[in-house]
Amino acid sequence: MKITVIGSINMDYTSRVDKLPQMGETIMAASFYVSPGGKGANQAVAARRLGAKVAMVGCVGRDAAGRELVERFKSEGIDTSCIKYSEKPTGNALITVDEEGHNTIVVYGGSNGELDIDWVKACEKHLTGSDYVILQQEIPLETVEYAMKLCRDIGAKVILNPAPAKKLPADAYKYVDIITPNETELLKLTGKEDISEGAEVLLSYGAKSVVVTLGEKGCVYISKDERIVLEAFRVKAVDTTAAGDSFNAALAVALAEGKDIGEALKFSNAVGALTATKYGAQDSLPYRSDVDGFLRNH
Repeated sequence: MKITVIGSINMDYTSRVDKLPQMGETIMAASFYVSPGGKGANQAVAARRLGAKVAMVGCVGRDAAGRELVERFKSEGIDTSCIKYSEKPTGNALITVDEEGHNTIVVYGGSNGELDIDWVKACEKHLTGSDYVILQQEIPLETVEYAMKLCRDIGAKVILNPAPAKKLPADAYKYVDIITPNETELLKLTGKEDISEGAEVLLSYGAKSVVVTLGEKGCVYISKDERIVLEAFRVKAVDTTAAGDSFNAALAVALAEGKDIGEALKFSNAVGALTATKYGAQDSLPYRSDVDGFLRNH
């Protein structure tokens, strides 16, 4: 089972606060920590910890943060041969998390913007043999679109996590096997507040199926032939920063293992829930033994 992630690699700078600040308000943080992040990197580490063979396609700067992040990948057992180096600073995210686990995030793309089509072309042999390729939208959209077309050509299935929500050309969605917006992203992509109506728009563009993630309310799966609604597992959330990323990774892993979509979504909900119970992005990502134990008890 091989999962390839094409996407962003960041260093996260996180402040914990009692409440999120309002516009113009200055507040004091209870704590501060630095940790590896980026939606693509989070998904790669999550998939690896869940048992997949994982390759990361991304770009970091020639700086201390970039070197540290690549070493972190290697320590997790992730293939780093398709990580590019740029003269731009490594991407970063400024994250504020309140005591309820809600957050605000400001992302500086930096070197992630240098992940171009030529680099993906150069990495084609590493993509070959992937069961699933996961993409997000913290890298150039033309790279996302090209990578999805390439995946179709080499027989790899595509999970597109459209975050942040930026519209691709409508005909690009025909290369997507599963698109996974949250409610806000669905609205931005389709103009529809109703989940079913928004999903139908994405299906009409050519996406094979849609999973709308609903945070503490669970998720909804919609295809032309099937609709599944799953409630979330009840946990004490302290930081939801990487919960969506781990959900996407878990979905790819579960489907690559041959689980049906219902079981895959249940597995993904469990992984997302466990992620939200710990602070940090990659620091919060669970291992397979944690997930299996959680599911046995729920």
